[in-house]
Amino acid sequence: MVSDRQPVARLAVVAAASSGPVNLSNPTSADASATAARPPWQARPAATAVTGPPGAPGLLVCGNASGLLAGLWQSGRDRVDGFLWQADTVRRLPGSSRPIAMSSLGVVVGEMIGRQGPQAFRWSYGIHSALPYLGGTDIPGGHFSIAVSVNGLGLVAGSSSTDSGDRHACLWREHISEDLGTLGGPESSAAAVNDLGLVVGTSQTRSGADHAFVWSDRRMHDLGTLGGTWSSASGVNNAGLVIGSSGTADDRTHAFCWQNGIMTDLGTLVGDEHSEAVAVNNAGQVLVRSYGGGVRAFLWSGGDLTEIHGFGEGWVDPAGLNDSGVVCGTVELPAGDGHAFRWRHGVVTDLGTLGGRQSSASHVTAGGVVLGEAVSVSSPVPHAAFWTP
Repeated sequence: MVSDRQPVARLAVVAAASSGPVNLSNPTSADASATAARPPWQARPAATAVTGPPGAPGLLVCGNASGLLAGLWQSGRDRVDGFLWQADTVRRLPGSSRPIAMSSLGVVVGEMIGRQGPQAFRWSYGIHSALPYLGGTDIPGGHFSIAVSVNGLGLVAGSSSTDSGDRHACLWREHISEDLGTLGGPESSAAAVNDLGLVVGTSQTRSGADHAFVWSDRRMHDLGTLGGTWSSASGVNNAGLVIGSSGTADDRTHAFCWQNGIMTDLGTLVGDEHSEAVAVNNAGQVLVRSYGGGVRAFLWSGGDLTEIHGFGEGWVDPAGLNDSGVVCGTVELPAGDGHAFRWRHGVVTDLGTLGGRQSSASHVTAGGVVLGEAVSVSSPVPHAAFWTP
């Protein structure tokens, strides 16, 4: 199965070769060319740090238009401390909680260390709750769950252990867990849920292959592949446009989008062999990572590709996309350092650091605030950081 787990923090990990305020005080081408010329760039804006425990790496991972941000500090080898930030106020999340996603209304979901093992949680209007497992076994690691997406109505998607010992895609409605089943194999996992309640993810089939699925009308539907043996769905917008990655007939990996029964190969940039879908917005734009000759990025929209250029010939690693078409990620500078960037309407902005040499971006909010991590002058340990528009 494709793993449910994501890195706790990342900083320049790509090599050149490869709806309202929340008060925290309250309980198809294989080688497609780009359409844009190499863009101008803007001077770097100031980064703002969210300071954590001494020596603990920090990362901001999600946020909403009302200025509520969520992140984590890696406080130990096997421990993270999640936190919320809003208007210079920091609130810690209990239970070694790792936030992963946030709704437009500020509902936060993720993974915590529960009494029986890793367990999905939800934080909503000051109340932190563990979400129930589908089931589990008494063996070590026999209980597991993780929440990875939450929609505007508060539906939470993720995966959970079951009484059989397998892990299944799961949907939580308040404190009720629903098993979404599989495509015939033993395991499945959900990746995203949209505001209509469509859930997408990856499931094993009867043959043991991993296939992308969309769950609708209380059934799991196999999306097929681009000719290869496997596929995986990673996102869906409110129009039902599903994105993901798939093996091809010539044993490559290509990004795809799927809608109304049609899977479209999003291709690669010229010179690359592989691509993978990173994000989709409600305007129908898909952010894609293209790699093989290097690591680059492009936006796909209705069949048109626009390359997101960096600085010189350095790599560009995309991370996030909002509904206004703002892209964030990490870009290689001519000197070899990695810096967080913001891209909008063909203009790339070097977001700089906290005075050190490195920074990276992980998410861009609906309001255009870029979230990530950055190094200061005084320490090589990255701080959780954000950059306002």
